[in-house]
This record gives sequence, C-alpha cells and structure tokens, in this order.
Amino acid sequence: MRVTIGAQMISIAASALCGLLAGLLYDLLRVIRRGGSRFLGVLCDLVFCLFCTGAMFITGMVFCGGRPGFWEPFSFLAVFGLYIFGVSPSVTPFFEICREKCAVFLKKRKKNMK
Repeated sequence: MRVTIGAQMISIAASALCGLLAGLLYDLLRVIRRGGSRFLGVLCDLVFCLFCTGAMFITGMVFCGGRPGFWEPFSFLAVFGLYIFGVSPSVTPFFEICREKCAVFLKKRKKNMK
C-alpha cells in the first residue's frame, strides 16, 4: 500500500487544525464552567470529549483513509498543548469579558420583559 507525502502532510495539518479548534473550544467551555452549576460543568466536559473524539475520527476517516497513524494524534496533541500553554492565557480574559457582557445583556433583557 502506498501513501503519498502530500496526503500525509494534509492529514497532519488537518489534525493540527483540529487541535487548535479543540483549544479554542476548551477555553470557551472553561469560561462557561466557571459561571455555571455542576451539571453545566459535566455537560461542557461531555461536549469537549465528543468534539475531540469526533475530530480525530473524522480526520482519520477523511484524510487518512480510515487508518490514522502515529503523527495525526501527535500533531493534534502538540498543537493543543502549544495553544493551552502559549496562547490560552491571552485569550481567556477575552472570553471572560464576553461572558460578563452577555450576563449583563441577559439581565437587562429579563428586566425589560417583566
């Protein structure tokens, strides 16, 4: 069975993109978890796990011909880790500000509906 270098590079790039998206989703869900109940935290964890599992499954089926190798999960985890330790500290405050503004907006809307 023959695999081209171009196809391998595309599958690795797709896995890396999924890792970046997983990092963004993790930051978004982390902000939601802080302001919510225990049930909401469990629900956020479930969404994150389903996203990561589904992303690796779809990447394996679409880009790897149904057989992901060693490099695809490695690139996913490497980019996710780089995002969490490098980019996340500067992005999380933005999500916190958005959450606070949404909470204020919802309070005003609830007050106006009464």
